[in-house]
Amino acid sequence: MSQPPKPGRDHERGAIDLVEAVIDDTRALIAAHVEALRDDMTQRLTSLGEALTSTLLAFSIMIVTALLLGIALAQTIVALGVPTWAAYWIVTVAGAGLGFAMVLRAKAKARGTGDVAGDAADRIKDDVAWIADNADNATQAPPQQQLPPARTVP
Repeated sequence: MSQPPKPGRDHERGAIDLVEAVIDDTRALIAAHVEALRDDMTQRLTSLGEALTSTLLAFSIMIVTALLLGIALAQTIVALGVPTWAAYWIVTVAGAGLGFAMVLRAKAKARGTGDVAGDAADRIKDDVAWIADNADNATQAPPQQQLPPARTVP
């Protein structure tokens, strides 16, 4: 005949196994998030380097072109009978207005990029909260819930 199991020891071992499983699941979830963030950041930094190189080259060409265009516009206005000093001031004010509009546009795009990073941080907070809730529930009863569906980083 076999002896009945001792209730205290089996219950303690079951709770330990349950806590170990929760910790292992937490590690796996955090590792998946870190890996996804690392891959995303690598891709973004590579794209950023390529974009910066192209942008600097284009910017250099545009500076020279804008300077020549401004001189040509000012000379065209002078040819229409406007004094030289006034023609150059007209072109300068128009160029400054265009530059100001471009800065405002760049700021709006930068805000949009910050929103994407904030969304990723919110997803991580949600997952940590889910882990905390399920860790509390796991110590009271056997786990019945599935992991949340995997989300991809845009």
